[in-house]
Amino acid sequence: MSHHLVETIDLCFSYPDSPPALDHVSLRITHGESVAVVGGNGAGKSTLLLHLNGLLAPSSGQVRVGDIPVTPKTVARIRESVGMVFQQADDQLFMPTVREDVAFGPLNMGLPPEEISRRVEQALRDVHAEALADKMTHHLSGGEKRAVSIATVLSMSPDILVLDEPSANLDPASRRTLISLLRQFSHTKIIATHDLDMVMDLCTRCIVMKDGSILADAPVPDIFSDCALLEEARLEQPLSYRLMQHGRERENSGQL
Repeated sequence: MSHHLVETIDLCFSYPDSPPALDHVSLRITHGESVAVVGGNGAGKSTLLLHLNGLLAPSSGQVRVGDIPVTPKTVARIRESVGMVFQQADDQLFMPTVREDVAFGPLNMGLPPEEISRRVEQALRDVHAEALADKMTHHLSGGEKRAVSIATVLSMSPDILVLDEPSANLDPASRRTLISLLRQFSHTKIIATHDLDMVMDLCTRCIVMKDGSILADAPVPDIFSDCALLEEARLEQPLSYRLMQHGRERENSGQL
């Protein structure tokens, strides 16, 4: 089985007394891809992500990780392969100290104490947060909380990282640190975000959502060059893309 493969097949979901949040969403993400999921508010991005490791159950359709369907019977195994980083770090950090938060997942996997300790140290090293190990989580800055949230997932050694708005509410320095950190990971990454400049830095493929459906699925440059598509999805070209295009135009005009 390839634990790195994520697939949804005609995935549908509705919240009570609401129009469909997901409407026949089908996609396939393979090993090592870095994929952005973008769209306006209410497009269905977060709802889609919450299905990928069984935090929500479909109204109809299916989610598969490798050859395993995501069901109540398989969800514990699925969550060992698919690590979810929530939009709000405080939803993920609930133990008194950073060390205890990062150890929580491996502890619940039933791992021996030596392995838990090894994983905690490695995960904190991976996010450059070793010095935070014994700090109280509620004393951390926003950027520190984001790094520790990622460490709580990495300590479970997932094959796939799923991140919901990872750069939200970060100051510019913390955002740059986060992007540098995520760039180092060889995991399959699925990132729902409004931060399209971060998409330029981290992702090669972009899935555009609107009203619970996939509007487009293509390489990032193809998506960002399509102004009509972006307008339909209530998005705008990121500044980094516009600057890149402007630079190319200047180069071309200089060659004429």
